[in-house]
Amino acid sequence: MSIPKSADVVVIGGGPGGSTIATLLTDMGYDVVLLEKAKHPRYMVGESLIPHFWKYCEHTGVDKAIEKEGFIQKSGGTVIWNGVIRQMQFKDFGYQRPALHVERDRFDHILLNYCKAKGTQVFEEVSVLKVDLADPDRPRVVYRPNGESTSNNIACRFVVDASGQNAVIARQLGIREMDEGFQFMGMWGYFKNALYVAADGRAYPHSRVREVPPTTFVTNVDGWGWAWHIPQREATSVGLILPREQIKTAKASGLSMEEYFLKRCREIPYLNRLLESGWYEEGSFHIIRNYSYKPTQLTGPGFFLIGDAAAFIDPIFSIGVVLAMYSAYLCSWAIDRSFKKPHRTETNQAMFARQYLMRLEASRSLALPRYGYGQENDMVRTTIQFETNLEQELMYVVSTLTTRSENFKAMSRNARTGPVTSNKYREIPDIMF
Repeated sequence: MSIPKSADVVVIGGGPGGSTIATLLTDMGYDVVLLEKAKHPRYMVGESLIPHFWKYCEHTGVDKAIEKEGFIQKSGGTVIWNGVIRQMQFKDFGYQRPALHVERDRFDHILLNYCKAKGTQVFEEVSVLKVDLADPDRPRVVYRPNGESTSNNIACRFVVDASGQNAVIARQLGIREMDEGFQFMGMWGYFKNALYVAADGRAYPHSRVREVPPTTFVTNVDGWGWAWHIPQREATSVGLILPREQIKTAKASGLSMEEYFLKRCREIPYLNRLLESGWYEEGSFHIIRNYSYKPTQLTGPGFFLIGDAAAFIDPIFSIGVVLAMYSAYLCSWAIDRSFKKPHRTETNQAMFARQYLMRLEASRSLALPRYGYGQENDMVRTTIQFETNLEQELMYVVSTLTTRSENFKAMSRNARTGPVTSNKYREIPDIMF
């Protein structure tokens, strides 16, 4: 099957956001073409998913395929911040379906295969070179199949950029900026046979990961930096989010970045004990610098930005996939309404941008070590107050686990009820090895 000359919508990128919006729009009866640079399954860092993602999977119908895959179910989180150990469980907040630890290559592949099965025209190993927006009513996506020298283009009514950190349109138009609030670098690798922490505060061997559900383990490093430890089916994803100035320290040590990563893993309290019985998978090391950015524009004539193509926030609260799916759901609504009532397109785009930006800013404010004051505060406060009481409690608890709850208290304060609080977490004196 060859790429057609035109479609109603072209989606750039086959990650969770791209697959979700393509499936939704195809179900609505639109002719959708999805162009993906890589061949699935493609490498992505192992990840923790909070249970919010299920509602979007249920909406598209892919939830049954996710269940069948048998990813590791997690019970909640264990956080050590400034020496204090706190734990929480999602079941205490009314969630019936579990949070998961997933291999993202498999998770994304399932979503993309489902998208194909629903009727979206999916073309992998195709690189998008640029988007020609000269005619806002008929944008053209310029692409080239990998390994070929000749480019071509496809015309459409709307382009949805879901290209992740490649951010095709945002880079082309210069409509994103680095987020100076998160001046960090991320590095990670995989370990076999590592211990993990369960909700009872005990460390268990990896062989019991299905019998005794794990928690996602997080500990702070170098003040506001942090480390993650995510047990998956065959291995454990371990990563460090460190201040950018640590690059200078790493270089001055004479070690390679991989050696520096392993050295730090051996030094961090509790993480080092969890890794004592395990061994590092050679060649699994990855690093990314200057990884957080935010948009100056989310839409324009003929295009929408969703997921990581729009913004990337410090992943301390595992919100990335949920934000990608949320933005896909919201974008599908805006595009459908714009096809049905073209004269309302600008209004629909403005509503999409405002709603998405509100959710992005709320997530950003809760992850920041310190949050400023200004117009964004009202936006965050409105977003929080629209959430259910249980969801607001959960936001309070996850902020409290990392002692970033002062941000949430400021944003959630209500003149009538005061700030949101919750006791649905526990402090424990130590982890039992």
